[in-house]
Amino acid sequence: MKPDERLTAALQAIARQEVPDTVNLWPQLATHLEQTEMKTMKPTLKIIALLLLVLLTLALVSGAAYALYQYLRGDAGLEAVSQAGLVSEPNITALPTPLPTPTPLPPAARLGQAQTLQQVTLSLDWVYLDDGWQAIGFSVQGLKAYQRLGMPQLDFGELQPEQYRGAGMALLPSETGLQGRYVVYQILRHPETYPAADTFVDLNLTIPLLDGNGNLLDTFRFTAPHLPLHQTPFGGANTYAVRLSGLEMRLEWVVATPQETRLKLCYQQPRPPHLKLKPIVKAQAGQGQESAAVLDGPAVPAQQVIEIAAQVGWRCVEAVFPPLPEQVSAVIVVADGLTDAEGKDLAASPEFVWAELPWQKAIAGIDPLPVQSIGEVKVTLLQAYVDALRAALVYRIEGLTSEPFIDVQLTDLEGKPFFASSGGFSTYENDPSIYIATLTFAKPSGRKADSDFFSQREPILNGRFVGKVTLLLNPWDAQGGQEFTFDLDVPAFPAVTLTPAQSVLSQGLEMRLERLAISPSYTKAYLCYQKPSQADWMLSDQTSLQIGQAQAGLNEFALVYDEDFGMQARPEWASLSGRVRCVEAGFAVGHHSQPETLLLTVNELSQSVPEVIPDDQLQAAKEKLRQQGIEIEWMTFSENGGGGAAPQIKQKPDHLTDMDVMRLFYEALGYTFKGNWAFQVQIQP
Repeated sequence: MKPDERLTAALQAIARQEVPDTVNLWPQLATHLEQTEMKTMKPTLKIIALLLLVLLTLALVSGAAYALYQYLRGDAGLEAVSQAGLVSEPNITALPTPLPTPTPLPPAARLGQAQTLQQVTLSLDWVYLDDGWQAIGFSVQGLKAYQRLGMPQLDFGELQPEQYRGAGMALLPSETGLQGRYVVYQILRHPETYPAADTFVDLNLTIPLLDGNGNLLDTFRFTAPHLPLHQTPFGGANTYAVRLSGLEMRLEWVVATPQETRLKLCYQQPRPPHLKLKPIVKAQAGQGQESAAVLDGPAVPAQQVIEIAAQVGWRCVEAVFPPLPEQVSAVIVVADGLTDAEGKDLAASPEFVWAELPWQKAIAGIDPLPVQSIGEVKVTLLQAYVDALRAALVYRIEGLTSEPFIDVQLTDLEGKPFFASSGGFSTYENDPSIYIATLTFAKPSGRKADSDFFSQREPILNGRFVGKVTLLLNPWDAQGGQEFTFDLDVPAFPAVTLTPAQSVLSQGLEMRLERLAISPSYTKAYLCYQKPSQADWMLSDQTSLQIGQAQAGLNEFALVYDEDFGMQARPEWASLSGRVRCVEAGFAVGHHSQPETLLLTVNELSQSVPEVIPDDQLQAAKEKLRQQGIEIEWMTFSENGGGGAAPQIKQKPDHLTDMDVMRLFYEALGYTFKGNWAFQVQIQP
């Protein structure tokens, strides 16, 4: 082959690889090929020049396409619409409008009472009483090295606290001695006035003065009558109790002073656990850094463990650790060396996480509120995509000094938000100032509150989305958040609706694909199926949807109908008869505006995991896993703001991941049901 022929063949091969047969580049080429004077050129050179121009044009087209879709990656549906050029680029900037400042919280009651005992002066500075937590602030002078303060006791007369969830006390150095703060998490409500009227209570407070061995030296006593009991929203992130293998352990309180960190732990195990304390330290932000790093400190064993009196059926210890380091933002207490009721070793090492230390609890009227800066932050809406099922927004935020809480809404022209069943937020990997938000549209419930708040019209009108984008930064900030609003008028794309009404029988259970809604970026599948039992059987993560060559896993799942769970209104699209469950499943893949094959595959149903697994089921599952070299414990825990359950894997074969172990665990419990329900549909958008 001659050199010119080899070059021509190579260029043709490259062009075939880079330019699909369906791409017509002639309109772009023609503008470059129009000449007023035609000059002669050898045929081979003409071909070479033409192919070079093809590649150059392709580079320009590819560069433009890349500029569109570079932010929307890792999502088959959004990648497809980006590559198809369906994403708009508003590139508009907005400055913030301050949100209305929330009603100020009621301030703490300032008292200023003082007592001197054993040459130690304690001043009760303030008290704040909330129906979910209570706090006191005090100052101490003259406390000797061999003295310490015990935990305060709050008495409210006839009003009895309920649901104790732990307490914390801190003594921090001040100019005149020590500044103390005590926070206790418990419910304090008057049944006759809550929540309709204000409640006032009388407080009797005692704070023991102890020697170094914990012996009582004296007691400070204060009385504060007719204090207001406030009702404000609250939450917490401090672990109070952990339960595993039928036995419970409670972290009753934590005290931090310049000399030591002391805690009280009560447990039902036959022998005391080995305790370690791990501080989580927030390092100082360096120059140019927007926020400080958070570092795990080393786990420190207890310097001293003292068994103390406890109620029947429990044992309690006080454990003493070194003082906490500066800039500590949380502490983790680790307990290991545990046994069950029969004395057998347990594999688990439960952790108690205290992420809200006493000095971190903001007290209205005592702690200064953060200052809101207006005008320093700006937001630029870079890209927007909207179809009948989903929307995606790409925006840049400049001027932030810390990581914000962000809420994004698409609203109609009246400012009413469109209801979103799910959403996602992420940052662009190459530029942390760029954020990507996705919203999946759904119809709001028929409740009047929802109909008054959410928009009742469809997001798309006449092939466009005409409305607003509202971005809220820190909307629950004590000083008020910031709102950024953009007028948005962009092309929007409809969804194709199909009613396959296909049924598949697998493992004795029938599943029916009733309906499909398919947009360019998303698909919703509506299914009805028979359940293995009356339990909460859902589509598992072994569910996938493929359209053409693009595939996606289950993105969202919504229960629509199930009489076993009190949902009596059968949807109009459900045709599978009998006592069935009907669901809506979402997948982040859409059609490609051409005839294609859709394949929906459900290989498994999974049962939702209860917070408390019956002990006989749990022990049987653990024994099955033990035969495979796996040791696992199931722990339930309660916090001062809620609770939950979680597994703890202590041993597994090297070839298994944690996800593999969890799947084997749920299979051993009988919480999975294998099947093979596959549906194939030809679509022609």
